[in-house]
Amino acid sequence: MLIVATLLTVASAEVAAQPIPVALQDPAAAVPTAPGERRWTGSVNASANVSSGNTDKTTLAAGAQAENKGEEDRWSAQLLWNYADEKGQGVTERRTYAQLKYDSFLDEKLYAFGVTSLENNYSAALDLRLALGVGVGYQFRDDKEWKISGEGGLSYVDENFDGSADDTDYLAARLAYKADTTMSETWSAGQWGELFQSVEEADDTSARLDTHARVNLSKSLFAQAQWIYSWDNTPATGADRVDNLWLISLGWSF
Repeated sequence: MLIVATLLTVASAEVAAQPIPVALQDPAAAVPTAPGERRWTGSVNASANVSSGNTDKTTLAAGAQAENKGEEDRWSAQLLWNYADEKGQGVTERRTYAQLKYDSFLDEKLYAFGVTSLENNYSAALDLRLALGVGVGYQFRDDKEWKISGEGGLSYVDENFDGSADDTDYLAARLAYKADTTMSETWSAGQWGELFQSVEEADDTSARLDTHARVNLSKSLFAQAQWIYSWDNTPATGADRVDNLWLISLGWSF
């Protein structure tokens, strides 16, 4: 019995001395994602064209778009800047457009929104067009293949022109839509349109159409072709109603 007791005591001591195995974890997986955590997603893009010799011209452009979406609301923003300078003529084009928008979801598809935008266009003698609006929108589709929505509301529009007596401000009905499609892991395309129709003067009408096609070169890098169409029914004296801007750029998604 004494021998058996001694053997059991030694065996117990050896077991106690053995290290207890610990499961290894990925440090990133060990930190759980907080419920309702949000982050900004979007892209930035830029293009440049410089020529010298018989023609000395520099053209630069940059753009960005971003979105932060939660279960009950969504913030979105977009920016476009375009500049051109030619020797002997100076600045031939300088255009900026910026928009900030907030959506509050009333249910899965219906939402109320507030939106503000700023625009200037050197070649059209537009110093600043300010638009402040509210309204409601509806998401017809919001899945991996299509994102389609339409909006309607009212906006206050204030237009100021350079060296012109055409400055005006008015209350306008605003109609807008947005459609984006992902055709494959490589290709995607989209279009966004906006129309302002004055409820005070029928002639005060302006519109904007932004169309793009994108090809992914890597997980984050892409090439993009973009066409921006702007129309103002009552432009500054001597300016055209229509402006077209074509851009080919490289961009980065985040």
